[in-house]
Amino acid sequence: MSRNIYNTHRIYVIILGMKTLVTKIKDLFTKDTAGEGESPKLLFVLRILFISIAVYSLINAIGFAITGFPEAVICYAAVLIVYAFLFYRSYHSSTFSLVISSNIISLGGIVTGFVMFGPSVSIQSFFIVIVVACYFSGYGYYKIKGIYTVAVFLLYFVVESFSSMVIPRIAIPLTGQFCLTLMNISTSFWCVAIICYVYSKDSQHLEGKLIEYNKILRQQASTDTLTGLHNRRSANDYIAKLIKKNDEKGFCVCMCDIDFFKKVNDSYGHDIGDMVLAGVAQTLVENVTEDCLVSRWGGEEFLIIFPNMNGDEARAIVDTIRARIKKIEFDTGSRKFNITVTYGLAEYGFDGNVDAVVKEADDKLYIGKENGRDQIVF
Repeated sequence: MSRNIYNTHRIYVIILGMKTLVTKIKDLFTKDTAGEGESPKLLFVLRILFISIAVYSLINAIGFAITGFPEAVICYAAVLIVYAFLFYRSYHSSTFSLVISSNIISLGGIVTGFVMFGPSVSIQSFFIVIVVACYFSGYGYYKIKGIYTVAVFLLYFVVESFSSMVIPRIAIPLTGQFCLTLMNISTSFWCVAIICYVYSKDSQHLEGKLIEYNKILRQQASTDTLTGLHNRRSANDYIAKLIKKNDEKGFCVCMCDIDFFKKVNDSYGHDIGDMVLAGVAQTLVENVTEDCLVSRWGGEEFLIIFPNMNGDEARAIVDTIRARIKKIEFDTGSRKFNITVTYGLAEYGFDGNVDAVVKEADDKLYIGKENGRDQIVF
């Protein structure tokens, strides 16, 4: 039992130590410089790149030391020292000076490596890293970045043009060339991936947030706050969409108006009036098909849109709605009451006019109001 407790304690200590180590490493890369108003993200990327090139150089130096190429060891040891120094300077120099100095050193290192090891080891792939890093090295200065990109391309073009004439200063066997090529390509790929990941992560997150925010705004712009139904604008858009679709069967619209709603507000207050509106809205939604759209047209008026239905089919649904709304009992606390609704139903006449079909339904609604309410006029 005590041994198990001891082992559990050891595991806990190891995990705690690993967390502490990870935190320290993270702090090592994210610590700010003395400069003010500089990009922490750019500084973080530069430090990652410096360490990546330093590790790349260390691996190559060890490899060449094992295979017996002292000149190559010296070359990569020099690169290791330079990039380790750049990493150290990142805590004391401005980010701008780091960008300038690292670009000059990197261009010089690529050309030197090309001359020392020849064109077959793909050291030219680091030109891509330089161009990508250039465009992510701060906001603006696009003309300067464009000019710098052209300059890097011209340097790459010159290097490639003279590749057939270059005799490597350090002749390494084919196996060594293959390993160095693999290191150059994989390291340059890693550097580009790191730059893109760090900068795209936040931008994609913000873009996702913006899409969600716009979605919420669109929903709010098309939704009635009280009832949760579509609003008048959304209903008009849906009718326009159905007209454009031009289905052979057409569609119907039904204008609904709560009878004597003003009397409800005057007798019981606006809170009860809101409760009535919400109750009617819920009943409308619960008794139509999924492809129908129910909207609050304004005040105590609602509009139901029945796609792919003729008047008789829509009337059957409205008749069910009418019967169920009449049965709803609204409780004020001191008494209960019922309400009725009048309905004006119209079929789309295939004339391409949104206003015409809604006006026809509205006219029929008022015919129903004048003839005693609580009825469907079609």
